[in-house]
Amino acid sequence: MSDLGPVIANTAGSQPKDRATFYGVAYHKVSGRNQVAIPKHMKRAMDEAQESQLLLMHWQNEPFLRLYTKKQFDTKLDEVKEKPNLSNEQKANAVAQIARAAEPVEPDSQGRFVLPGKWSDALNVREEVAFCGAFTYIEIWPAERHREVAKAEQEKLAPVSQEVTSIL
Repeated sequence: MSDLGPVIANTAGSQPKDRATFYGVAYHKVSGRNQVAIPKHMKRAMDEAQESQLLLMHWQNEPFLRLYTKKQFDTKLDEVKEKPNLSNEQKANAVAQIARAAEPVEPDSQGRFVLPGKWSDALNVREEVAFCGAFTYIEIWPAERHREVAKAEQEKLAPVSQEVTSIL
């Protein structure tokens, strides 16, 4: 306590971030046992936010898997529950379907985990995957498919590229 009130230590370095956020794209090899490793910068974001519980999901016909921290996944479920244009029954059914579409994954200390065979087969994951930051979750794409989509997106953006660049 000082004359100006209680003394509060600066603990900014020891406090967890509000939530993990994910950026960038990183390509990684898939081992013979369908094992992949979360890129270091993405794993660091999870560690700094103290969000180590992860859920992997394949949602409907998306060409990628979604990797959520449990905290982010629960937030998404809450958002569905609060949708005013859905009936209570629709909300309950949607939440149940989303929950069934997810599986917990437990990475080791180096961020390695096994992709479920049913999903890697469905997405045709073979030798390499792309981990793509999507702000609140990570998309895991078959690498070749991601390269095709990224090229097509870049071509679509070409007409407005100069305008977007002026903002950045």
